[in-house]
Amino acid sequence: MLYGLFCRLGRPAADYPTLSGAVQSIAVASWPFPDACWLVESEASADVIRDAIEAALEPGDVALVFPMSVGPARWTPLRDARYGRQFLQSALERESAARQR
Repeated sequence: MLYGLFCRLGRPAADYPTLSGAVQSIAVASWPFPDACWLVESEASADVIRDAIEAALEPGDVALVFPMSVGPARWTPLRDARYGRQFLQSALERESAARQR
C-alpha cells in the first residue's frame, strides 16, 4: 500500500535524526519529497506507520498518514528525480498486480 506521510515540524526535518530511520523501519520503499514529506510504500497500516514515527516527533509536531493510489495519479516527467521516477513506477506496477489478483 502506498501512503503519503506529511509532517508539520517545529524545526527542519534534518534536525530530527531519528525520523528518517523511523520511516525506513516501516517502509518497503520510501521517497522523501519536500522537507518532512514522504511517499511510503509499506505493508503496515496507517496506524502502524503513525505509531512508528511518533517517538521521533516532538510535542506540537503533527504527522498525517494518508493511503494513496498511484493508478489514477499523474506527475511531471521528473527528469532530475531518477529515484522518484523509479519509486512511482514500481508502486504503480505493484498496485496494478494487486488489482489483478
